[in-house]
Amino acid sequence: MAPVNWSRIATRNRMRWQSVEDVKDGTPVVAPVVRKQARRRLSKAELREQADAALLAWRAGQTSNGK
Repeated sequence: MAPVNWSRIATRNRMRWQSVEDVKDGTPVVAPVVRKQARRRLSKAELREQADAALLAWRAGQTSNGK
């Protein structure tokens, strides 16, 4: 079994994670970096509204066994 160069494997995995492709061990092709937009923090009122809507949706999906 051939020795494994773990540093090289880690580098390639990191490149793949960052959407950079390694083309036949040549110069990597750099893809444009797409920045994720930060999530906006919700206020307590907005969280309460979401919780109420989720509860109503869950309740609507429940079926009554006795009726």
